Amino acid sequence: MLRISDLLGHPRLGLEAVDGAGAGSGEGDGDRLIRWVHVTELPDPRPYIGEDELVLTNGLWLAEEDCSTYARRLASAGASGLVFGLRAATPAVPDGLAAACREAGLPLLRLPIDVPFTAVTQVVATAQAEHRQRQLLDALRHSDELTSTISAGHGLRGVLNVLAGLRRVPVALVDRLGECVDAIRCPLSADDLRQVAAYIADGAQERPLTLSGGSEATVIPIQGVGGPDLAIVYGRHPREIGAAERDGIEQAIRFLTVELAHRQAIRAIETRFAGEILDMVLSGPQRSEELAARLRSFGVDPDGPLGVFAVLPDAESRDVSGAGRGADAITRFFLDQGFASVVPGSGQDAVAIVGLRGARSELTGLAEGLLAALGRTAPRRRVLIGVGRVAEGHQNLRRSLVQAREASQVARSRRQGSQVVSFADVGSHRLLLALLDPETLSDFAVSVLGPVAEYDLAHRSDLLRSLDAFLRSGMRWRETALSLHVHVNTLRNRLTKLQSLTGRDLGCAEDLVDVFLALRAYRGGEEYRGGEEAPTGEVERPSPPL
Repeated sequence: MLRISDLLGHPRLGLEAVDGAGAGSGEGDGDRLIRWVHVTELPDPRPYIGEDELVLTNGLWLAEEDCSTYARRLASAGASGLVFGLRAATPAVPDGLAAACREAGLPLLRLPIDVPFTAVTQVVATAQAEHRQRQLLDALRHSDELTSTISAGHGLRGVLNVLAGLRRVPVALVDRLGECVDAIRCPLSADDLRQVAAYIADGAQERPLTLSGGSEATVIPIQGVGGPDLAIVYGRHPREIGAAERDGIEQAIRFLTVELAHRQAIRAIETRFAGEILDMVLSGPQRSEELAARLRSFGVDPDGPLGVFAVLPDAESRDVSGAGRGADAITRFFLDQGFASVVPGSGQDAVAIVGLRGARSELTGLAEGLLAALGRTAPRRRVLIGVGRVAEGHQNLRRSLVQAREASQVARSRRQGSQVVSFADVGSHRLLLALLDPETLSDFAVSVLGPVAEYDLAHRSDLLRSLDAFLRSGMRWRETALSLHVHVNTLRNRLTKLQSLTGRDLGCAEDLVDVFLALRAYRGGEEYRGGEEAPTGEVERPSPPL
């Protein structure tokens, strides 16, 4: 954009700053922008002057208006400066005009008699045309860079690199959950991410943000179908972003939107494709060949050693597999470690099946590394990881999957302690229940506790609930009665009735084991999956924990 200092240095014009009122009188006067020129001899040209226009005059208005009023009017209209064209009748700039311009803070320039106003207009018009041409070329170059980046498969990071390269500005992409999707020279603290997430939730308004490190930035929401889902954190304050720079940002946002839609479409297909793997694993030998082919399609050797990791959000966190971002982070971690993997999600957890390429890696150490990587990607989300035994080929994946999932449930039930649990830490009865086929598990539970469930339904009693509380308390009578808000004798009567219905004696170790396992089966493993207890009197035939 043309500035007053550019005109002062132009050899064709011979413009000079008037002493005491020109570009040298006020700090930064020479840097004032000139958007256009306006020739006028009106005493009050305010209705016709635009912001940052340079006013050209011969002073014919001097007979009708005083200099102070005229200068104030130009300054109030936003004029960038005043050029006084000398002529034979006025061979010098009036002293009163110089003083008035100095008082109004308006730069005053002197144009020689032999230079017409059209020369000034031509210089400004040429400069404006060149400026627009440069803007157009920059926009085309920027568009070509974005197109090349997308075509080369560089994805979101490539687009952010182009955007950051415009002015070497720090840039980050943050989602509505407060997770940093990617960043270029823009480290964001947990507080920064929370603030950006709050801005996205508030609506689609651009706003400034002071980062925790003290630097200024602009949060620019990216509009989704139902409102903004993501936002760009651009490392400049809004007032520092020029028109051309803002055009570049808007152009990058359009490419980001296309790339995000492309990613989501691919991710939906991959998720559906990968999700079937869990069904294949749990189906056993009958889908073995199909499972092997599906694993190969993801670059995982089905005949080599396979590691299984179950990633589960804790009871107070969101689903780790939401929108595929958790699965992407897990896949990226194992890829960085040199392992091919596939990460199907079930809605409750994300399971990573990893080809170990013959390497007998320490799986718990890998899980710890994965936990750290997920913590960096989503610092606000706490996840738990269960680790299964190494599966020797895809035929043994079911057992490893069960072990990993049960281990993650153990981690959730503990509330405190390590977020990574190995299959070796899992109680034997959990794996026993998990590994049984659904029909066998259901038949066993019904054969032991079916009469009790029917009695509860018919009499609206709490026999199963009382048994569950009794076993959870460690078979402490008084503690159980207090938790159920009943007298100890009432509890004894209930359990006596239960024993008569089942034909099992709770004082006999063998019978107690039967009742305990059957109850766990009836509850469907809620205590391991973080679910709620089944309502009293509404017990159904169990489905397996998996």
